[in-house]
Amino acid sequence: MIGTPANASPKDLNEAITVGNKATGAGSKIPVGRVAFEVSTGIWAICAAGSTPRFGVVPRLDPPNADTSSTVQLVTQKNAEIYVEGNSAVKPGWYVVCDAAGKVKARAAEAIDLCVGTYEGHYGEGRGHGTKATDGAAGEAWRIKLI
Repeated sequence: MIGTPANASPKDLNEAITVGNKATGAGSKIPVGRVAFEVSTGIWAICAAGSTPRFGVVPRLDPPNADTSSTVQLVTQKNAEIYVEGNSAVKPGWYVVCDAAGKVKARAAEAIDLCVGTYEGHYGEGRGHGTKATDGAAGEAWRIKLI
């Protein structure tokens, strides 16, 4: 589930995907579902606590982001929804920020401009399926909406 775009129509993906270069070149990959930040124009690295915007999430799409590739594709469009791995407790609607190894956590004292998106729930929650979004916990797949 982690790395899966929540609204995967071709139109949404065509508008939401950015392709950039990895800051590490062709020697490492940014895992699927991890948040990256733009180090400089067109250059991306995996985010950590305190990383600054522009943010994107590596989607579970072909071609995969391989160690040998110097490029990476990311979902970056505002309001795009994608599943990422949470690293704290969070309530629906709360802002999320980067944490270790490209995961996200609930915003605490971080400035609003460091927010990646908002927590929208787990798979199937709060999307007209008759269930409300529930709180998220560390290690779960969270649906976030990019801001």
